[in-house]
Amino acid sequence: MNNKKRTVLQPKYMENFKCIGAACEDSCCIGWRVELDKKTYLEYKKAHDKELKPIFDKMVNRKHNQKSDGFYGKIKMESNGRCPFLDEKNLCKIYLRLGEEALSDTCTFYPRLVHRVDGTFERSATMSCPEIARLVLLNPDGIAFENIKEDQENNIKIDKIFDTEGHLYMNKPQRYFWDIRIFSLSLLQNRKYNLGERLIILGIVYKKIEELCLNKSAKEIPLMLEKMGSMIEKGEFKEELEKIPVNIQIQMRIAKELTDKKVLQGINSNRYLQCLKETLLGINYKTGEKLENILKKYEENYNDYLIPYLKEKEYILENYLVNEYFKELMPFGTFKSMWDSYIFLCVLYSMVMLHLIGMAGHHKGLNDDLTLKAIQSFSKVVLHNSKYIQGIIRLLKDNGYDSLAHMSILIKGKK
Repeated sequence: MNNKKRTVLQPKYMENFKCIGAACEDSCCIGWRVELDKKTYLEYKKAHDKELKPIFDKMVNRKHNQKSDGFYGKIKMESNGRCPFLDEKNLCKIYLRLGEEALSDTCTFYPRLVHRVDGTFERSATMSCPEIARLVLLNPDGIAFENIKEDQENNIKIDKIFDTEGHLYMNKPQRYFWDIRIFSLSLLQNRKYNLGERLIILGIVYKKIEELCLNKSAKEIPLMLEKMGSMIEKGEFKEELEKIPVNIQIQMRIAKELTDKKVLQGINSNRYLQCLKETLLGINYKTGEKLENILKKYEENYNDYLIPYLKEKEYILENYLVNEYFKELMPFGTFKSMWDSYIFLCVLYSMVMLHLIGMAGHHKGLNDDLTLKAIQSFSKVVLHNSKYIQGIIRLLKDNGYDSLAHMSILIKGKK
């Protein structure tokens, strides 16, 4: 018997995750396409199950523009966005009739993601799953990480591989990935500062890293991080942070522009569309409404509903950003630069805040259910769309909004 084990680094919430199936309020089988790996595609095309075969023949298609075996085919969704293999109880007919082994990699592993960093496995999960959102966001103690041992025989699908020790990253910031990552996650969870302040300090640090790299002094990154960590603990940034103005008008305008860009691309999630409708209604954002009236309502919601809620529940947004940072291998991963990853983190924060402010105004208050709904549905629409993510980063750069000063104004909030 093979008893070999592998070590996996993961957030502790992964231990408690189980799919809740038909009880889920936003099925992962509704609202987006399902990719099929080559093995699964071929198995479906030769299947003889009398109930499933007609659906396989009609709704399982080859992706001829894809050479990758991992994205060999796809399941064509019905006109209402539902997977054709869902039954009336939102349960998967493939799973029920053929068993778990017949599921594609996409269906088997979602919402889990596995990376391999310097030979070490890491597992996390995406917030587009409502059950994951509950486990992650509602933990007042924050996200903790642990190494677990599991049987190597267990099936695993690696989504990304990142090797920081290769020759390619000699004298590059990637070589110091672990130093930067540990510093950044610790800062994002440092509750001596509010979350907006933590993000601003993170931007200051990343600019210093960029300067070191421009001066070919990347080897000084660990020492610089150590010094910055000491300054953070001593509260030496407090005075500098106080000088940054709060500009709600700019915050709302930029966040609204980024949301509009997504709307123009199309949205196939009714759950998110409901949140977006409530967001706009909650700030009186409608045709013909004067800008000063919209801003007034936005600020009222911010002061009357959001600030009191976040005084008790800011850890929800903290957990969101920490999970995304870890999951996306920030500040590198698929981002073109460290600064791009930072822009994206700030954009996530500002866009979620816009939705919470609007929904709070619509419902005359904010609670955990509304917050979970907003973040989960937003994540389902945004976080699985790499073209949109790159597009918003490009939009900010094209408009000159990508500086540290603009990012600071975008995320600086009232206390």
